[in-house]
Amino acid sequence: MPMMLSHLKTFIRIIDAGSLTRAAEQLSLTQPAVTKQLAALEESFDTRLVIRQGRKLRLTASGEVLYHYAKRILVLVDQTYEAISEIERPGQGEIHLGAVSTIAVFSLPKVLATFTRNFPSLRVRVHIGEIQDTLDRVIRQDIAVGMVTVPIVHSQIDSVPLFQDPVRLVVSPDRAKRLPASLDLQELSHMEFISYQTPSRFRAFMDGILEQHGIIPHVLMEFNSHDLVKSMVKVGLGMAFVPESVVAEDLTAGSLEAIEVKDLPPLTRTTSLILSKDPPRSGGLVALLTTFFDYYQVEPRLWPAWYWETRAYESALPWNLGRDSKDKD
Repeated sequence: MPMMLSHLKTFIRIIDAGSLTRAAEQLSLTQPAVTKQLAALEESFDTRLVIRQGRKLRLTASGEVLYHYAKRILVLVDQTYEAISEIERPGQGEIHLGAVSTIAVFSLPKVLATFTRNFPSLRVRVHIGEIQDTLDRVIRQDIAVGMVTVPIVHSQIDSVPLFQDPVRLVVSPDRAKRLPASLDLQELSHMEFISYQTPSRFRAFMDGILEQHGIIPHVLMEFNSHDLVKSMVKVGLGMAFVPESVVAEDLTAGSLEAIEVKDLPPLTRTTSLILSKDPPRSGGLVALLTTFFDYYQVEPRLWPAWYWETRAYESALPWNLGRDSKDKD
């Protein structure tokens, strides 16, 4: 029996669901139909793909290989449909973007507002996850681009720095009145801090910096939410180191105050855009990258090589010649 895409979709759902019964329910199929598709795949490859252990299923070595490639095949099929759709209906389609929560909440909305205004027929689906999850999705090409808060060096990835996000030490306005305009570095050891939970990369980043200067902060509370950290600081329970992008509006509104620390070098994190070195070319991806690069004024020398070529080609098209001079008039 020839292998069909529906068989691959069913196989992936079986593994993700963990059982034939749950897969059948999720696919709105009968369990015998799901079992038949699995058997057809095993017959096609002439090998066992899963081993039943009681109520659980375990992938064989061949099953692991098929699961990996099946997911890639289905992603490529979706991308093929999208690419052809772009040809038939230019300027329409969907693009997938991944981001860590800090960026998704505090930086992404304004950029996407610009993108939507300029490309109203293109939809963006945002997938929020940890840095490693976002990187893995980009490598698998499940998403077109990702936004992360640490530098990424990887043989399959282009990483484009977008902006520097300084770290600020913030306190409530009432507490700021009782503190000097700038603190001595060693005074931090005697202060109470509201901090992020230890698994977070930002917490590890700050702990490492402070330890280099011999500072072990007294952490009163830990949270995994920017809003909770800010809320505790606002009511005067402690101070906190936070990315400036998280508290920019609070500092402007006066609900938080920033305190300088003597002898502590400026701290900053680089927010970067990551994408595959050889992504599926699409008008939607070019439009999204153009929006990001223009919004953050990214220097052309930092653009991916293929994007350089695409921009040069598009600018040379007859209907684009002279557009720059017209725009300036």
